[in-house]
Amino acid sequence: MLLDYLAEKSPLSFENYMEICLFHPEYGYYAKGNLPGKKGDYLTSPCVHRVFGATMANQIIEIYEILEKPKDFTIVEAGAGQGYLAFDMLEYLNKKGYDFFYIIVEPFSSIKAVQEETLAVFKNKIKWIKSLEELPEFKGVFISNELFDSFPVKVIQKNTSKIKEVWLEIKKDGTIKEIFKDLEDEEILKRLKPYSHLWIEDYRTEVCVKIKNFYKILFQKLKEGFIVTIDYGYPRADYYSPERYRGTLYCYYRNRVIDNPYFKPGETDITSHVDFTLLKELGDKYGFFTTGFTQQGSFLVSLGIEKVLYEISDVNWRDIEALKFLIFPQGFGSSHWVLIQGKLLNKNFKGSLKGFTLSNRAYLL
Repeated sequence: MLLDYLAEKSPLSFENYMEICLFHPEYGYYAKGNLPGKKGDYLTSPCVHRVFGATMANQIIEIYEILEKPKDFTIVEAGAGQGYLAFDMLEYLNKKGYDFFYIIVEPFSSIKAVQEETLAVFKNKIKWIKSLEELPEFKGVFISNELFDSFPVKVIQKNTSKIKEVWLEIKKDGTIKEIFKDLEDEEILKRLKPYSHLWIEDYRTEVCVKIKNFYKILFQKLKEGFIVTIDYGYPRADYYSPERYRGTLYCYYRNRVIDNPYFKPGETDITSHVDFTLLKELGDKYGFFTTGFTQQGSFLVSLGIEKVLYEISDVNWRDIEALKFLIFPQGFGSSHWVLIQGKLLNKNFKGSLKGFTLSNRAYLL
């Protein structure tokens, strides 16, 4: 049982607790095959309509041309869910006459099995690997849709004017008690210093450090190309604003949002919003440059999502409603952001991509 395992590890940081609850190879949330969708605990853009993936494929095509059409052009995806994004992009690319190789990074066999079923028609174009370390060097695109929000985070709180880290004492009967330890990580304290003096007492938020190594490995693997990140989050000034005093931690259980990360460990999805400024900083550190940053709605409209919809569908009212959900503020249009970072040998690149035609808010980072 997961609670027994957690009790044996107690006391442990919230970061370690979150990692175990989500990624334990036997008892973790993802190891059990939990996936997004109408019957799942949460919904992602590829689950809303296939026009999302088809429109994203338009950006992939432009990147392929910027890279001067390499024969070994490869799309790599991590956090591929049920495989809908991969299917919709490959289907659209195939219709347009493009035949790209696709690699999916998926550590869990139960989820891989679902992806294999979804992508059966493209099985000859796809390779599965279990970790980023297994990824061969490649030219092309690394794409993630709602990946970084699942990375374990440190939960911190301002107590008596000091920054504390939340640790947990866990008992086998399910009792979980929070304890507070001094945060001594100078890098994190430096990151928070411009904002923490404005926080009220008991202000709580999150810090992710696990992404750092991910970017380091990705830079080693991506010889030339772009990183495309789609996720919900904020630039850092918004992330750590005084008004956001309870942080960004969200939990999902049976398609419901709950505010208790200690509810049914291993059965509840735990997420936090992405600090997009951190992604930019890591990109800068490891040799990527920021091409653009904007909200999902603006990005998809810039890529001609309405035109794509009429290409792939007869268009009924359900299609229109799905389109609105993907691009309007009431849906994913403003909650989700797109960040693209590049690593190029081509000196002729002007620095702009179609997805940022209407809006590029990289200055916020």
